[in-house]
Amino acid sequence: MRKKNTVNRFENPKVYTPYRYRRPNVIRLRGSVLLRIIGPTLFIAAFSAVVTTLYTHTSLKLGMSQSFSTLVGFVVSLLLAYRTNTAYDRYWEGRRLWSTMTVAIRNIARCIWVNVDERVPKDLLEKKTAINLLLGFAVATKHYLREEDGVNYDDLKPFIADIQSDLPGFIDTQAQSASKEGLSSKQTTFKWLMELMQNNSKATNPMLLLNHNLPLTITLYLSSYIRTQKTKSPQATDDGSINLMYANLSTMVDCLTNLERVLRSPIPRAYAIHLSQTTWVYCLALPFQLVSSNGWNTILITFLVSAVLLGVEKIAEEIENPFGIDENDLDLDDFCGILRLELSTITAHKIPSIDEWMYSPDNRVFENNDISVQEASKQSFNELRNLLSDENEKTRLSVSTERLASVNPEEQEKKEDKISINVEEISDNKEELK
Repeated sequence: MRKKNTVNRFENPKVYTPYRYRRPNVIRLRGSVLLRIIGPTLFIAAFSAVVTTLYTHTSLKLGMSQSFSTLVGFVVSLLLAYRTNTAYDRYWEGRRLWSTMTVAIRNIARCIWVNVDERVPKDLLEKKTAINLLLGFAVATKHYLREEDGVNYDDLKPFIADIQSDLPGFIDTQAQSASKEGLSSKQTTFKWLMELMQNNSKATNPMLLLNHNLPLTITLYLSSYIRTQKTKSPQATDDGSINLMYANLSTMVDCLTNLERVLRSPIPRAYAIHLSQTTWVYCLALPFQLVSSNGWNTILITFLVSAVLLGVEKIAEEIENPFGIDENDLDLDDFCGILRLELSTITAHKIPSIDEWMYSPDNRVFENNDISVQEASKQSFNELRNLLSDENEKTRLSVSTERLASVNPEEQEKKEDKISINVEEISDNKEELK
């Protein structure tokens, strides 16, 4: 996989440039697959040059019927279309599942921060820790999908450093860093073998230092936190919030499982191999079919056709696994950075009180009447209902005016003519009935 640029998007989420300020796609090189296919394409063009030279300057006529190109080209187009559609479906499925997971994380964070009571300072620290675990779940899922084991990552350790688990295969975060003593992997393994030979029962196999499903482990701690809020005396939150948090936690696990399905179920290898071989056969056969009628132009035509076909195949190969670090993969670093900013903003402010915003002097309840909430609260029910009725009538009039103003004057004249014709017909019918 090719490395992206070195910008830390976790700390600085991407700011998307409006389309009118971007360069046209036809002159853009970054993000394209041109550099990845230029070698094979030049090889095919060189092969085409050899065939053209032999055909032009020697008696060796390497021509071929164009029916072969028609038949094989039809098959290649079908295979490429299926390959590209399947790869894009996996790409879009990964994006959809990550969005669903983000919604669940936001819902749990909202319920924890607003619906869980804060009786003592300890409660506030518990809420912040639980929200940190939510962010840790997203970041751990990112590394898990990229098949990066362990927790020795700067964007992950601050949010799960408090986890201590006795689960099988799970070692605490300090022990999971195999390089914590400055030893290489071979030195670490050798050290373990020496400890084992010395009958040290506490020797830890370095292969067990890898937690292969850290996101699932994090959900156990979140579930424990939710259960604690329910069993507290008195209960820290209502049953509805508890059920909502459990439901969204289940959604997170469901998204994790489905993301695994996208990662672990690639397109069958035999299909990808057969498509690649068929595409190469078609591209190498092009010069033999074009040289008799196109001469030296065969080289350019073969180059362009090969670039198109190999480019489509390479795009499908790149987006088949959308969780990597290729230029066209999903930007999981940016997604996690945005989520971090959102959760940090939520926890930076206290729970909003309705007395602070609902009864503010700047709150104007009625859109078409400059009356504050404080002034409106002094009136009776009948007066408030009359104000609501007046607002409704004014809104209907303003909307009707806007709709009429947006109608094309020519269309408005046609509508008026039709109305006048209909009125005349109705009047004529009335006279006939009389």
